[in-house]
Amino acid sequence: MLSSLRRALPRIGGRKTTASLDRARSQEAAVTWICTAIERSGDGGVSKGYDVLRRRWAGSYPETTGYTIPTLLNVAAKTGDLRLRSIALDLSTYLLERAAAEGGIVHWSGRLPDPVVFDTGQVLFGWIAAYEASNEKRYLEAAIRAGDWLAAVQDPCGSWKRFQHLGVEKVIDTRVSWALLLLYRHTGSKAHFIAAERNLQWALTQQDSDGWFRNCAFTRQADPFTHTLSYTAEGLFECGQILRRGDCVDAARRTADALLLRQRAGGGLASTYAAGWRETSRSSCLTGNCQIARLWLSLDQPEGDGVMRRAAERAISYVAASQCLEPDENLYGGIPGSHPIHGRYERFKYPNWGVKFFLDALLTLQYGRAGLPYRG
Repeated sequence: MLSSLRRALPRIGGRKTTASLDRARSQEAAVTWICTAIERSGDGGVSKGYDVLRRRWAGSYPETTGYTIPTLLNVAAKTGDLRLRSIALDLSTYLLERAAAEGGIVHWSGRLPDPVVFDTGQVLFGWIAAYEASNEKRYLEAAIRAGDWLAAVQDPCGSWKRFQHLGVEKVIDTRVSWALLLLYRHTGSKAHFIAAERNLQWALTQQDSDGWFRNCAFTRQADPFTHTLSYTAEGLFECGQILRRGDCVDAARRTADALLLRQRAGGGLASTYAAGWRETSRSSCLTGNCQIARLWLSLDQPEGDGVMRRAAERAISYVAASQCLEPDENLYGGIPGSHPIHGRYERFKYPNWGVKFFLDALLTLQYGRAGLPYRG
């Protein structure tokens, strides 16, 4: 293990300054890394990521492949790169083969024989975006089957208690509600709409007055990552925008405001927070920084003082400082799970979703929400 670590770490390099951000280069490198992750997956999806200790790529991760599709379509729309549009549609087709008979998506590890709620919701983003980009009905048909399954297995209280990764109900499923509402725009299905609204009502009951969420971690004993706190707030915000529900937007803002107050001098946030927003880690979850940066940009008002925008710029620059821009065939354009790389989240790994959310944040910083035709 130690010899592998010594071999791997020199290739990662030292942390760059956060004083400046070359957006064009960071975006190009991030897209290159995602394309590399697709090539190294071996089956047409996006590899879960690269492990620098074991020096190997993981298999494809259907969940994150799903929500990477609208990101690639966003980049293609803004750059005119038809190759990326084609890649995104190929990923959508790959996911058609990964759906279970009932319509849901099984977890990437293969250890769970049944579909998983959150994974299914994130793949919905990909199929909906692919349908909107191509008008190919097979993507919408797959999305409808998935949406019908999600509505059918929901608990009456509004959460999803069954078909959960690690068997734990989670408020991050607000992102599933977001996907169901996007699907509802195409189907008009009351089942999709009601399932989304029920879940939002339940999620709102899980937020403390200071913006922190209960049932927001992957296990009941753990403190939630900035990643999962941002997942939840992002889902509430987007659903609030679609439904014009001020209570959902306000809930998202409470979380965003609380994290704004806790942004460190260098631009990053702690990896994990306990109730009362007590920091429980020294490291920073880079994926979570990207997600909250995009939420800050979305909440920032043109007539305001720009505090959230400046915080988002600092967070994005903080993450960019850890992006590998060295000519490495496995790492170029990638972003570690944590800073430092041995931190708590995705330790010594380069997960694909960190790069996806980094691109989302860069695009929102550059174009704003109105300039992005595909959502998710």
